[in-house]
Amino acid sequence: MNSCYKVRACCSTRDCDYVQHKDIIRTINHESSFSFAMWMNGLDDLQATTTCPRCGSRLFYYPVTYMAETGYGE
Repeated sequence: MNSCYKVRACCSTRDCDYVQHKDIIRTINHESSFSFAMWMNGLDDLQATTTCPRCGSRLFYYPVTYMAETGYGE
């Protein structure tokens, strides 16, 4: 398994029961996933952002890193 970097989204409302965290994009490194998440969270145009399918609020974007496990001793 290789390391991979993604941006995920979840509902930004605390009281919403939509708990699915969905992958939005896969990026090439941590810096690009972090900056993409910050950029998406900073958009003011509500038509350009994705909304929660349950309550209609904005989604919150955050970076995720999956580290590959090395095969030491194999």
